[in-house]
Amino acid sequence: MKRAYWKCARVRWNSDVLSMKSELKNLNNWRSLIRVFRVCVHPLRFLAAFLQGRTLSEVVLRTPVGKVHVKLRNLESLKTLFSIFCRGDYLTEAGEPFEFVDVGANIGIASIYFLSRNRLNRVTCFEPDRANLAYLEENLSHFKSRSTIYTCAIGTSACTTTFFRSEDGKYSSLVPSEMARLPDSVECRNFSDALQEVASGELPLVVKLDVEGLEPALVRGVRWIDYPSVTRIICDSVECSAAVSRRHTRIIRNGYVEDIRFTESAVEGPLRSRTAAPMARR
Repeated sequence: MKRAYWKCARVRWNSDVLSMKSELKNLNNWRSLIRVFRVCVHPLRFLAAFLQGRTLSEVVLRTPVGKVHVKLRNLESLKTLFSIFCRGDYLTEAGEPFEFVDVGANIGIASIYFLSRNRLNRVTCFEPDRANLAYLEENLSHFKSRSTIYTCAIGTSACTTTFFRSEDGKYSSLVPSEMARLPDSVECRNFSDALQEVASGELPLVVKLDVEGLEPALVRGVRWIDYPSVTRIICDSVECSAAVSRRHTRIIRNGYVEDIRFTESAVEGPLRSRTAAPMARR
């Protein structure tokens, strides 16, 4: 039993080391390091952990609404926080208020980012991984009046299905993989139905999708012209734009995040595409 434990721990450590080597090779990460000093209250502690490939239990961030405490689950949480708050993967301005739909909310880092851009933004989260939920609930507790959490998966149909959890909580998916192998029975809601429910609000809608490879299938299953209140889709994929017929622009951020912005409320037509430059200092 002890030998098996240490073997498993060694595999996880080797995986973390390889992951961090990949992170350090990404030039966008090096360009974004300066923002750590502007965003983090304790930047040197954050940088030491990030560069050494170890996690922190909590990070305190400076945001447009004041200091925010974020509880981290593991090293993957630390890297996600860096990619969103420092690298600008989901870059969102602090002005006009929006309703955000966070599909694949994990421990709530993207939701915190959206909620902390101003005091009017709202977020509806969908997160089926039960190991992430305690962190998600604690992290959004300071935004309780502006956030809603649904503990279900989002798919192309409504059903009870098997959800495959990963040990780190980052790569959990409705599709099994080398990382996501722990089966769990969960409720799955139809994406269009969930979108219709949230889109009935007063604020313009932004949809963020991070569902480990299922993003194109979800986007393809929605007739976006029927959702005029949706102004933007953020996908952890570069294959979603082709499935959207409604007129839009397309920006690729940091090589793998697709930022789709609708140019008219509900018009079909061609798109314009470009790759985002490194995020400017603000």
